[in-house]
Amino acid sequence: MKNDRRKRNRNPKKRQEGSALLVSLMVMVGLSLLGLGFVAISETESIIAVNERNFVQAQVAAEAGARSVIEMFQDAPWALTRGLLPPNNVAIKTQRDLGGGTLDYYKDRAGLLLFDAPFRVNNRDRFYGDEEHADVMINSTKGNVATTYLTTLNTALFPDNSVRITDIRVYAPPMPGAKVNAAGFYTVDNTTRFGVATVRVTAEKLVGTRVAATRTVKVVIAETPFPIVDGAIETSGSLVGQGNFHVYWGKVLSEKEMQLARPAVGMPWFDAKEQMNFEYGYDSTNEWKKSTGYAAGDVVNAPNSTIVSDPRLAKFAYVAQGAGTSNATTEPAWGLSVGATFTDNGITWQTVAARQFRIDPSDWYSQYNWLYSLLGVAIEDPWLHARSRGEVSLGNSKNTPCNSANPHPCDFDQITWDPATRYSNVFQKQTVTDTSPKPESLEVFFPTMDFEFWKAIAQGSNNEPGQGIYYFSYAGSNNFVGPGGATKSVLDWMNAKKNGLGAGFYFFDTANGKNPQFGKGGTLTDAIKLNAGAGGPYQMQGYIYLNAKAFGTTGSGNLVSDDLYAMPGEPFRDTGYREVNPVTKKFKITPTGNSLPDGDFVVYGRGNGVWDSQDVNDNGVFDVHVALNKTALTQPDGTVFAAGTIWLPVPWTENCTPPDETKGTAGDCSEPHEPYLNFTYPDVNNPKGSLLVQWADPTNVTVRRPKVKQGENVPITCKTTSPARDCTSNAYDDGGALVRLAPLLWGAMYNEGGYEGSGNATYYGALLMRGNFDSTGTPDVFFNECLAKGCLENQLKLQRVMVTSFETDQ
Repeated sequence: MKNDRRKRNRNPKKRQEGSALLVSLMVMVGLSLLGLGFVAISETESIIAVNERNFVQAQVAAEAGARSVIEMFQDAPWALTRGLLPPNNVAIKTQRDLGGGTLDYYKDRAGLLLFDAPFRVNNRDRFYGDEEHADVMINSTKGNVATTYLTTLNTALFPDNSVRITDIRVYAPPMPGAKVNAAGFYTVDNTTRFGVATVRVTAEKLVGTRVAATRTVKVVIAETPFPIVDGAIETSGSLVGQGNFHVYWGKVLSEKEMQLARPAVGMPWFDAKEQMNFEYGYDSTNEWKKSTGYAAGDVVNAPNSTIVSDPRLAKFAYVAQGAGTSNATTEPAWGLSVGATFTDNGITWQTVAARQFRIDPSDWYSQYNWLYSLLGVAIEDPWLHARSRGEVSLGNSKNTPCNSANPHPCDFDQITWDPATRYSNVFQKQTVTDTSPKPESLEVFFPTMDFEFWKAIAQGSNNEPGQGIYYFSYAGSNNFVGPGGATKSVLDWMNAKKNGLGAGFYFFDTANGKNPQFGKGGTLTDAIKLNAGAGGPYQMQGYIYLNAKAFGTTGSGNLVSDDLYAMPGEPFRDTGYREVNPVTKKFKITPTGNSLPDGDFVVYGRGNGVWDSQDVNDNGVFDVHVALNKTALTQPDGTVFAAGTIWLPVPWTENCTPPDETKGTAGDCSEPHEPYLNFTYPDVNNPKGSLLVQWADPTNVTVRRPKVKQGENVPITCKTTSPARDCTSNAYDDGGALVRLAPLLWGAMYNEGGYEGSGNATYYGALLMRGNFDSTGTPDVFFNECLAKGCLENQLKLQRVMVTSFETDQ
């Protein structure tokens, strides 16, 4: 038993021999595995961190690319001069099918800058594509033009080459309710566009040559909604009594009575909507007449009564190949194909495409060559016209001209009227809109700015200097709290020369922050009086929204130094022009493939509100050819301009050749364009001078005026070789000559109150007051046409577009 017990006692010990080693090994293995786990976790975390870094860097690069495109929308010329703007090349644009057989491209005219204003009106200025059919698409699939540009942009933005932009697409903004067609383009423009464009940019992060991360951002941009102003002075009150404002270059509007302190003859107005139709005489033909002598080169159309019987004849004109007298008894057999010839009592006529504006003796608007009645006429102020719901009186005499009982007292309805003396630019009692064929009344409304909307816009900005949109809350005694939380007087805040903010949209709230319109309880702040002798420099710039009882100036000090400011551009008729095939040099005919008379001319730009032309030679400018009249020109009143005495633009005809301004080569016709009047503008020191309607000898430099300056208050010197962008010319001048002014305001001022002052301040822009205008001084208001065209933002370098959506999760 004893031995057995010993045996049993020894066995457990034997079984326990070496267990410590095993345990130790297990612990060591466990610790090793744990260590390896920590190492693996550390490596994974490191990889995650690297991936996150690559991810963020790719996203930041995409955002930088998107913001670069936004800056191009803000100022395309700026981007162009720095080599950042994509070239306007069809290689990076998508041909768009907008339905109805219309194929085009975004910004389809040579010389137009991608992403530049205007952003609307014409199809060519709008975006219609979806994401896969972007109007502008820049990536490797678009060939050398795209890859070269992306290399240039990436070098400028990312010098270390660790990231790169690989894809830029710009296409239509959101358009709820609209659908894309089978080709991938929106075709419905009667829906709301939520912005100007969508910008999508894709960027990559590179590790060596390996793509480590790809990110895409998508941005929707909209026009900054600066108010559009189309008149120099507008009021819902009266402009009478002591309201001695002298207005130049724009509209004067009042919802009550008006005393036009500076009566000036403007353009002749046929009715309340239509100025003189001077397109007739511009590219026109008169009807053929029996027993009439014609000279070689004379152009006629078939008699209008014959055209009524055979409308096909309206598509043709006929050029006399030699001198002679037409048949005394019968009409010739009119040609119905371009190039066909026929005889008429010894005259050989050749058939050509019809001129665009056929004289029609049965219609007042088109029965005369109205252009001839304006040639050589000095018009005091072509852009001035007055419209009032009450009665209008002129000057110190306070008399209504012509027939004082009529809404259009000096209606231009007789060929004997002198365009230089008749006040057909005055309209009174405009309380209804006349819908007759010759309307004499167009109801006048003061353009009230929506307080709630504009306050929300101002408060929605970050209110920091340089942002261009600023909100000011009332702090009492005409002090306001503005950007940075600073409190200053309203006069200090408004002075863009010293306030550190520059040009912008300035919204000054009411005294109690409430809406003053429509009885909603808002209280206007105290009247603002700017003492002109307070010391300068002083100038308000941009759009000033006041909620003051009144604004005005006192004294006649010198707050503003002289500088050069643009007069308005030349008048034009928004008739559209006939498009030309630049390869064949013939008019485009629709339906495609047809010819006259089965097809019809393709007319571009009619009624779109802007002057249009076709850059046939792709040199980026409008080229005009002028020549002396070959035959006598008969004015509507019977006065005759002898042959060789009047310079006129030569219209486009098939197979002609326009000049090329950029190369200095001559031509024999002008590029297709809408009719315009050419002015000789007054001298730079004579801003109040009249304008002479004339095209001039192209070698006569004395009629050219500077349109740009080479420094503050220093105009360039015009030469015969100066391009039309620098000096006024025989070509269409969208912006007028520079003149010397010292304006207290460069922009527009809207006030819920009125105007009260005794100073003689000068304003370049517009004054809009809900209250009355009452001034014992003689302020001058020169309208800045850019307020109506939307180009003031460019002049003052305001923010053209704003971001409304920014997606970074792609």
